[in-house]
Amino acid sequence: MSGAEQKNNIESHNIESQTKTLYMPSTPLNVLVSCALAVQNNQKTSIEPESAQLWLIDQKNSESNPYFLALQKWQDSPFEKVDIFSGNTDGQNKISHRKQLFKKLTTAIKSFQPNQVAVGSDRRVEFQFVMQLLKRLHLSAKGIYLDDGLYSYAGRPYNVLKDGINALLKKLAYGFWWREPKTVGASSWINQAWLFAPNNAVELLKDKPLKQLQAKWFTTQEILNLSQLVAQELKYNTADLATLDVVILIPHPNNIKKMPGYKGRIQQLVNRLASQGKRIGVKYHPRTKERDLLALMDSGAAEVIPTQIAFEFCLPVFNAKCHIIGDVGTALFTCKWLRPDLPLTAVLDEHDDFQRRFITISNTMQIHVTNQLEDIV
Repeated sequence: MSGAEQKNNIESHNIESQTKTLYMPSTPLNVLVSCALAVQNNQKTSIEPESAQLWLIDQKNSESNPYFLALQKWQDSPFEKVDIFSGNTDGQNKISHRKQLFKKLTTAIKSFQPNQVAVGSDRRVEFQFVMQLLKRLHLSAKGIYLDDGLYSYAGRPYNVLKDGINALLKKLAYGFWWREPKTVGASSWINQAWLFAPNNAVELLKDKPLKQLQAKWFTTQEILNLSQLVAQELKYNTADLATLDVVILIPHPNNIKKMPGYKGRIQQLVNRLASQGKRIGVKYHPRTKERDLLALMDSGAAEVIPTQIAFEFCLPVFNAKCHIIGDVGTALFTCKWLRPDLPLTAVLDEHDDFQRRFITISNTMQIHVTNQLEDIV
């Protein structure tokens, strides 16, 4: 065999053995985890080369999406391509949207042909469609679950009848390739999971090979640069965050409805902290549509952090004495993992059935729990 032929064979082997990873984030936290992991994998290219693409999925705002725009401007990007796929908008025909979505995904998959697909939720139809398509094309691909927070540790309530009917309806709507996971990340499409706290994962996830996400990966200069780009797209000056004494995390609007008297309690907390001269920031859940849903600026809050910027992108800026207060949700956990130096408090009512199950997991994560506002004030 000639030297040229040997070189061609080696190059062909390298191309075939190259790790080609497709990241499919749908939430800001998914984006952050995808980027942090991809940056790390990109630094190991001499040992295990990775070719990576990132596709933002289920995006209601696909025209001026701040994360998509920031990712396109990110000079440190480990991705050879960034794309965006819109979610089904109100008033749009669901069947028509689904056909367009599957057609676009099919074209993109045939072009990239990944052998790894990483996602924050295996309940996303885009992910399951891609996995079954790769299987149908006889392209072997590993499914990877990237920690999306709460469900990884609290699990998702599973109802045999309700979830069984839901699975059947999805099989009829999407295709009989649909697989209904008992909790997020537990479907048979997933072969591996990257978690912040693998030892505390729900039992269903412990059946998978688990790897640990490292806090230091989220404070690299590359990730800090991306955070700044996202803030610029939202026209928000993150420097103001360094002046805050307290940051209060507000849960998903649906969870607020499950907690009677929540609005009044939080308004009272803000009012009393403000009367002590505290500079208070409020961070609403990304799914909150109104800028200040609970009118906390009227109660004394100094800053409402834009809902579109993931709380995790703000963490590096907070001063070491900034007290983070939350209740039900993922942000308090990611704060514990990524900024363990910050004082944290979870305000949870042990007499409320919905909140009670979050007390156990908060204690497991060594987060201080109280049901008395006076303890904070």
